[in-house]
Amino acid sequence: MYYSASKKTASLVKNTGKKLLVIAKKELENAKLAVNDMGNTISEFTRHRFEKLNTTGKAIISQIEAKLSGVKLPKRILSYHEENTVALPKGRSGSPCAFGTKLSLSVTSNGYITNHNLYDKNIADINTLRRVVKKHRQTFGKKFKAVSADRAYYDRHLIEEIEDKYQILCAIPHKKRKNLSMSAAKELICRKRSAIEAKISEGKRMVGLSKSYYKGFSGDRIWASLSILALNLRQLLKDFAKKPDLIYKFG
Repeated sequence: MYYSASKKTASLVKNTGKKLLVIAKKELENAKLAVNDMGNTISEFTRHRFEKLNTTGKAIISQIEAKLSGVKLPKRILSYHEENTVALPKGRSGSPCAFGTKLSLSVTSNGYITNHNLYDKNIADINTLRRVVKKHRQTFGKKFKAVSADRAYYDRHLIEEIEDKYQILCAIPHKKRKNLSMSAAKELICRKRSAIEAKISEGKRMVGLSKSYYKGFSGDRIWASLSILALNLRQLLKDFAKKPDLIYKFG
């Protein structure tokens, strides 16, 4: 139900929500009676559908009751069929809000995805940076020389912490002060990062990274892994086409 900030619309939503709750509870009770009447003749498919209605349906009813009573919930069910779906607002005026799970990708300068993490909440980008850098150091050791990310990851103290701990360059432009200059080395790293931005677009257009067709959070994880595998294989085939001798390094 859509509503604005006006008192009139908020009141309309509250009254409508209460009436819809009465209908939902009544239909849930009717479904329970129908299942009991069927007894042992009920099919596994119908039983499975009722179990989901009896768990997820009740949870949705409970959260609506809490919402109407003014209780703030830490996490809400936004989809009956995909319970792990979360709202992913872009943060920019006019941008549509996406719904799903959040995917974090680590991409090397030569276009390969080396690590990914899927989150069942709208975690702030900056809260993923420590984990990403730690994982990259474990994978590449001292060959890992620098990291770059977009403005959403900027935090001066965190950047200083990472640079000091791992002895690397951390090139992240300021979140608000776009004219704030960086060193020439960091500027070069940022330009390299901009060059691999197309990798995300390629993943969405070519290997289905924009939408998961598997159900549940575990299904999303499988879909993301398969999509990233396909994306890396595409990059590998491109490199083979440019330098056929690379095949001998896999011997």
